[in-house]
Amino acid sequence: MTEPLPPLRVAVASKGEGQIDIHFGHADRFDVYDLEPGGPRFLEHREVEHYCQGGYGDEDKREVILRALADCAACFIARVGEGPREKLAGAGIQAVDAYPYGAVEASLMDWYRKRLGTEHR
Repeated sequence: MTEPLPPLRVAVASKGEGQIDIHFGHADRFDVYDLEPGGPRFLEHREVEHYCQGGYGDEDKREVILRALADCAACFIARVGEGPREKLAGAGIQAVDAYPYGAVEASLMDWYRKRLGTEHR
């Protein structure tokens, strides 16, 4: 008998209308979910100050965002620049921009199933 998989915590940049629809630097809120084989479970909203300031980023604000997402394995965003992608990766958070404007729950579960398929072979 195999052990049940622990939930995988992820964050989603969304305006709150069920889509992954915000650029990482413009997000002022992240919705946090635990992903399990039976589906995603919404946990909470985490409010942050967006760090993108018209062409440049505020490093202090970006660090606060990274701390706010520290317990997440991935962050789903509509778009992300290479600098923030590298900062997320350095914090152990995968930047996922493969589902721009996709439905949150369907996108999360598609990614989760693909991840399980590659991790448990």
